[in-house]
Amino acid sequence: MKKIYLYILTTITLSIAFASCDKDLPFPIDEVKRSVVIDVKRVPGTDGVLSEGVTTGDYQIKLTIPTQQGDYSMMDHAQLLAVLNNGTTTTAQVVVDNITSFPSTQTINIADVYSKFGKTAPALGETLNFTVNVVLKSGEVIPGWDPYTKVFNNQAFLGWQIEGRSLSNRVQYSVMCPFVPEDFIGTFQCTETGLGNDVYDVVLSHHAEVPSTVPSDIDPSKLYGIKMDPISPNVWAPEAITSIVIWINTEDFSLYIPNQGTGDMYDPTHEIFWCDAKDTSISTCNNTIKFSVRPYMPGYGGWGYCVFSIAP
Repeated sequence: MKKIYLYILTTITLSIAFASCDKDLPFPIDEVKRSVVIDVKRVPGTDGVLSEGVTTGDYQIKLTIPTQQGDYSMMDHAQLLAVLNNGTTTTAQVVVDNITSFPSTQTINIADVYSKFGKTAPALGETLNFTVNVVLKSGEVIPGWDPYTKVFNNQAFLGWQIEGRSLSNRVQYSVMCPFVPEDFIGTFQCTETGLGNDVYDVVLSHHAEVPSTVPSDIDPSKLYGIKMDPISPNVWAPEAITSIVIWINTEDFSLYIPNQGTGDMYDPTHEIFWCDAKDTSISTCNNTIKFSVRPYMPGYGGWGYCVFSIAP
C-alpha cells in the first residue's frame, strides 16, 4: 500500500480535531431546514429501459417513506420530478404534483413526460431519471435534483435498508442500443479521479459467477459480470488484488457493485475494501461504464469517493 496511509492519517486527524472542538455549532441551528427522505424505486417486472422513438410500455415507480424517517409532519406534499439528460445538457420538469399518500405507485406516461421537455419520443444517448421534490408546509421546495450542482438529493441515506435492499433516491431509464456483451470485453481506458487522479489501461473480461448475495429487487439470472483489472494500480501495493467485479443488470441496465476487498491490508488484521458504490451508469451505445466507490476499512470508516470512467 502506498498513498493510502496518508488518507487514513488525515481522516483520523480530522476526526480527533473535530472531537476536541467546543460544542458550539458552526452554523445557525434554527435556520436548518428539515426535509423528508423518500425512497424512489422502479416496480419490479415493469420496463427498465427506453427505446429510440418508442413511447409505449409499462413504466411504474413506487414512492415510499422509510420507517427510519420518523416524523415527517413538516412536509405538505411531494412532486415526481423527471430529469432528462440528452448527452450534453440536463433539464428537469415536474410530471406529477400533490402526492400526499405513501406508499404511492405512479404509472408513467412516457409520451406525456417527453412532451413536457418539448420532445415527442426518446432518442439514443438520452437518460431519463425520476426523483422526488419535497414541498414543505412553508412552501419551500427541497429539490430532488439540484440544477446548479447537478447532484441528486439524499445521497447520504443510500445505505438505509428498506424492503431488503438499499434505499434508492432515483429511478433511471436509459435509451439503450442493443446489448452486445462482447463490446464490453477487451482493453479499455480508465480515467480515475480521487485517490489516484490517474489515466491507465484496464482489461475487461467476462466474470461468469454471480454474487453470493444480491438485493431482493435484483434477479441474479439477469446479471452479467465483468472483471476490471486493474483498479487504482498506483495506489495499492503491488502484491494486492487490484481488480474489481462489476455486474450489469440486463433488466434495467443498472450496475450492481457489491462491497469487495482490495487485497491490500492496512495492518495484519485490517483489510481495505471498495464499498458503497454510487452514481453508476452504462451506455450500450458508446460502450462506456462509470461508477464511484470509496475505500473503507472496518473499524475506521471510509474516506473519499473515487470516480472511475471506462471507455474504449
